[in-house]
Amino acid sequence: MKKIKIGYKSIKNFGKPYIIAEACINHQGDFEIAKEMVYVAKAAKCDAIKFQIHQLDDEMLTDTPISKNFGDKSLYQALDETNLSIEELSNLKKICEDIEIEFLCTPFSFKSCDILVNKIGVNAIKVGSGECTNHPLQKHIASKKKTVIFSTGMTEFNEVKETYNLYKKQKVDFAMMHCVSAYPCPYEIMNLGLIKNYIEKFKVPIGLSDHTPTIYCALVAVSHGACLIEKHFTLDKSMKGPDHQSSIDSKELFELVEGCNAVFKSMGDKRKIHKEEKEIVLWARESVVSLKNISVGELLSSKNISVKRPSPGKNNIPAKDLDRVIGKKAKKFIKKDSQLLLSDVF
Repeated sequence: MKKIKIGYKSIKNFGKPYIIAEACINHQGDFEIAKEMVYVAKAAKCDAIKFQIHQLDDEMLTDTPISKNFGDKSLYQALDETNLSIEELSNLKKICEDIEIEFLCTPFSFKSCDILVNKIGVNAIKVGSGECTNHPLQKHIASKKKTVIFSTGMTEFNEVKETYNLYKKQKVDFAMMHCVSAYPCPYEIMNLGLIKNYIEKFKVPIGLSDHTPTIYCALVAVSHGACLIEKHFTLDKSMKGPDHQSSIDSKELFELVEGCNAVFKSMGDKRKIHKEEKEIVLWARESVVSLKNISVGELLSSKNISVKRPSPGKNNIPAKDLDRVIGKKAKKFIKKDSQLLLSDVF
């Protein structure tokens, strides 16, 4: 099974989940808010924080449709008002380096990709769902020979496979993110079963880019083997903007990381008595005991023996062997309310 590296961290399916705090444009274009988001993501023990870079005239026409999650603004206008400058993104990357959290960023055009690689110097590139079928841009990104993570929202399965084949052909290390691009996304259309399907079919690291308003689906995704979790977060859900209502807040971000790691740790498949259980075994199991005084030679039956706690000691008879004892004769006197010894019967 293929694995990738981002910075010094290795990522593989069913491995420790790599948590990406998606800042998107929830900073409102304010550098100070963006900087605070970096520190919050680090405090929550996220592996990375992701921003966006927009070179708008290289990315889209000014006459773009109005989407309800942008209110009465066009996409161009909303992004223009919240876009961080190249200098601000570079400064954010420096802060990330200083506190040891990975800086990730999503390009939406050839120019923004070049800036990320040549000026800002990212270790990996995260590609959004809207660009999954943008093969010219995907090929340009692949040419940079950086690790790539691409999301698969708004696609049919054959389109996902086309993008997968594109990166395989370019011999680039990459991961794929299951995603449903609805903001917020209803649980009924999340289709988390696709994660196992992707893992089995594509043999590359698979993650979840999650737009539901809670952390539940992310936890399930980790239990299915997803090794990357990307989640929108905000410092204040009451702020105006397209993504705040489909984002988790700072407290929930801490819970996301803790929860994903807890699920990962719990995914073992060994059946044994663990050292943490051994003290409990001493009282939780049952052994064969006498219900009354039993004379030498007396026949053992349900009238004079049964099973009760505590657990059997070294020479006592475990509860599972009661049927082997029934019908035997006592070889010595057995006092009422005592655990039977092997030497009492056999």
